[in-house]
Amino acid sequence: MEIIPGLEAIPGDIGETVVTIGMFDGVHLGHRRIIHMAHEEARSLGLRCVVFTFDHHPLEVLRPGNHPKLLSSGAQKLRLLEEMDVDMVLVAHFDRSFAEITAEEFVSRLLAERLHAREVVLGENFRFGKGGQGDIALLVSLGAHYGIGVTPVPLLRVDGEVISSTAIRRMVEEGKVEEAARRLGWFYLLEGVVVRGEGRGRRLGFPTANLEVHDERCIPADGVYAGEAHLGGKALPAVSYIGRAPTFESGQARRRIEVHIPGWEGGDLYQRYLGISFRRRLRGDMVFGSPQELKEQITRDIEEVLREIPKKC
Repeated sequence: MEIIPGLEAIPGDIGETVVTIGMFDGVHLGHRRIIHMAHEEARSLGLRCVVFTFDHHPLEVLRPGNHPKLLSSGAQKLRLLEEMDVDMVLVAHFDRSFAEITAEEFVSRLLAERLHAREVVLGENFRFGKGGQGDIALLVSLGAHYGIGVTPVPLLRVDGEVISSTAIRRMVEEGKVEEAARRLGWFYLLEGVVVRGEGRGRRLGFPTANLEVHDERCIPADGVYAGEAHLGGKALPAVSYIGRAPTFESGQARRRIEVHIPGWEGGDLYQRYLGISFRRRLRGDMVFGSPQELKEQITRDIEEVLREIPKKC
């Protein structure tokens, strides 16, 4: 998969292409359907498929402070696209200048002149151009002028509900990670660097890795989760805790993400890069009467995870 790091890096000899456009946050099943159709169209025409996406969410520029948290980091998104055998990914920088591009300029300057698009494949609700002025009908009209075909793709539904990044974010934030996974096509995953914690888990007999995650990521609801720790190319059963440790803390304690890997003998994880997937929420956050009660509950949580997730994974 070839990555084009910005509009200025588009090769002059790119040739005719089939293009699909979107933020593609999470690369969920609806996105995959659109990208797959674009890929198949490119194959039928003997052309390359270009996935046109952005380095950060456009709403970070258009609605700063009121933009959505992300389901996937930039690196995760590229890995998911690579798994789909995409030919090229154009990662455009969305800033105020880009936001001022009109719908007609978008088609003429970017799709026609720069990407030499012969066909664009898009979700039926696609909007483009300054202020979202362009829709599929306008794209069809402009495309006809520039010799670009348009294939609108109906939105995919699960249980009667349209699959969308917005809906999946809500599920993740409510702790409904199983429902989110059904729409993503993968178990929700957070990645970050392991930082020093307070050592409380180790004193209880369950050492944890404290994960520092980028502020822009969507974080599951407080509670305890069954999942895997992804480290050094391996996936190991793991118990993850998200919350403010109400048994020990009071007031506005900092929210934390702690991960226990049962049977881990690989040494200190401090400063290592770790991924944590969330298969199922075992329980919400709880206040215990004593450290011993908490220890007994953690033991039950670990036993449940190990029954559910084989160590060979």
